[in-house]
Parts: sequence; C-alpha cells; structure tokens
Amino acid sequence: MWQRVLVPFLTAASLSAVEIVPGSGFSVHGYGEAFALADERDSNHPRNPSGTPAQDQTELDFRSDVALKVVYTIDQFTLRADTIIANRPQFDDNVVLLEQAFIDWRATDHLTVRAGRFQTTWMGWEGFHTPEMFRVQHSAAWDWNVENHGLGESRPFVTDGAGFKLSTLDRLLSAELYVADDLYGDGPTSDGADVAVGGCVVWKPDGIGRLEIGLGYDPNSVNNGSTTNSGDCFGVDVNVDVTTWMDHGWFFAAECQVHRHPELTIAGNRYGSDLVALVMANYTIMPDQISATVMVDYVERGFAADNNEIWETAVAVLTKPHRQVQLNLEVYYWAETAARADSYGAGVVMLMALP
Repeated sequence: MWQRVLVPFLTAASLSAVEIVPGSGFSVHGYGEAFALADERDSNHPRNPSGTPAQDQTELDFRSDVALKVVYTIDQFTLRADTIIANRPQFDDNVVLLEQAFIDWRATDHLTVRAGRFQTTWMGWEGFHTPEMFRVQHSAAWDWNVENHGLGESRPFVTDGAGFKLSTLDRLLSAELYVADDLYGDGPTSDGADVAVGGCVVWKPDGIGRLEIGLGYDPNSVNNGSTTNSGDCFGVDVNVDVTTWMDHGWFFAAECQVHRHPELTIAGNRYGSDLVALVMANYTIMPDQISATVMVDYVERGFAADNNEIWETAVAVLTKPHRQVQLNLEVYYWAETAARADSYGAGVVMLMALP
C-alpha cells in the first residue's frame, strides 16, 4: 500500500535537465529514491491485508525507484516522456509506470494541441505545482483519489487522450480542454465508447501564486451496486498555491475536490458522493538547506455512509545535505472515525538527482 501513497509525489521534483547534445533540444533528467518506512495500524484499519486476523498490524518496509524524464523539442513540437521504475509493483502489478508520453504542437503563440498520456493536473493534489520538494510523501487524500470508482484496480494520475490549451502571451491565464479514455474508473457496464471530458482554467497573478479550477465528467465510471448499469461521475476541483510570502520563507497550498456520484456502492453499502480537502504550509528554516512542512487532509469517502471519514496530519523535515541530494524525515497520524482503525508511521527518504 505504501507505494500507492509514495509514487506520485516522485514526479514533482524540480530538477535541472541535462542537455545531451548542446542546442539539440533533447534533454534527460531524473532522480533515484530510497525509502525506509514504518507503519503501525490498528486492527480495523482499511489498509490491513485482507484475510488477516483482526489484530494490530506493524509493517517495516524498504523501497526504491528511479524516475527518468525525457524532453525533445524540434520547431513547434515537443515530446515529453516520464517513466518510473520501482522495486515493487505500482499499478497493474507492474514495476514500470509510464506516467507521461505525449506530444505538444504549439500551433500558435496562444494555442497548444496535446495528444498522448499526460498528467491530469487538476485531479487530486500531488504537489507538482509546488517549488522544490515542499510536499509530504504520505497523503490520505491521494490514497482515496487513486481508488477506482468502478471498484477495479487502483489507477494512477494519468490521462490517455487529446486536448488543447489556450493561454495568453504572458501565461497569466490559460485554459485546457480534453477528452480521455478514463478519469475516475470503469463501472461494470462501461465500454470503449465511454470517453470522459474535462478541462481547467489556471490563473497565475504575479506576486500571489496560482489558482486552478478543474471540471471532469466520466460516464459509466461508478459501481452503483447493479450489474446491468453503471453510474456517472462529475468532479470539481480547486487548487491554490500561495507564493506571496516566499521571500519571508513561507509557502502555502490548498486543494478541495468533490466527486458527485450519489449511487456509489462498495461491499453492498451505498457510499454516495465524496469530498477531499488538503492544506499545507512550508517554512524555510535555512535557505537551500532545511525546511519543514505541515499538512492536514480530510477525506469523506461517502456522505451516505457512516464512519467513513479520515483526518490525517503529517509533518516533514526536508533537508538538502548536497545540492543534488535530499534527505527527508516524515511522521504522520491517520485518524479514522471508525473504531480501532487509526494508523501512524514514519519514514526516511533519500533522493539523489541525476547529474
């Protein structure tokens, strides 16, 4: 389970690219990571392995991965490919995750056409808007968002589709629209003709930060307890990054997301629509050396069901012992409203950027 709450945040590091051939428009960058993790879960915690006795669970784990990012630009066309290779299966029992593989065509100064696999940037807070590594590695909000609303295998934050982006010359305001194979999952009667549609508007006012509002609609994506039809899902998401006080050492971010699927049914129980909210703050203690992040997130798995809420708090100390190395320590507490279902843990993460 740890890989599901760790992998997506690896995509966010702001690392310098290495140009393979000067002036060629071809560059490669990336990093490797190693984790040491400890997790203590109460007997009824939902992340305990199924089929185990109803008792407290302790997990000690060691994980590692390598992320490679390739960018190739020629004239108005750009190819972007991001791949993560891990020592444990990530999604679909595969140790390799192709996070992005898309081509951008900058048709005009204002219009970019995109096709392939790309991150659905508005769907769920991953922290890739944030500078450097200001996010934490563990998030109940992300853990819930990768759940397949059709109750199939968990899904990474990727979108296979095509769309276009309109932006002003100064990039102060932009809008993106796309069609995709899938956004939230596949219900029991979903077929290949059920394509999703989505889009977002981004405003980046100078000296303030970034505001993003996204919408998405995915037909036949939800398990509604029936074997003869599926439910639809409509999502709304708001992301805010506040950089106003960066010169004083402060960075803030917040996200709120609502999925409307009133008939979502899990294990025979109607969960209904859900809500995810997250706030975080980072303070620089020593520039380019030490900072600290505090994050609080809340997940309402379904308004129609009881004892499905999560409150989680995480605190991380982020250090940079070398300009290409990060060493981070994190602790968290995951509080379930259900009885005997809380968990807490700690982790140490070492990240080394490729030269």
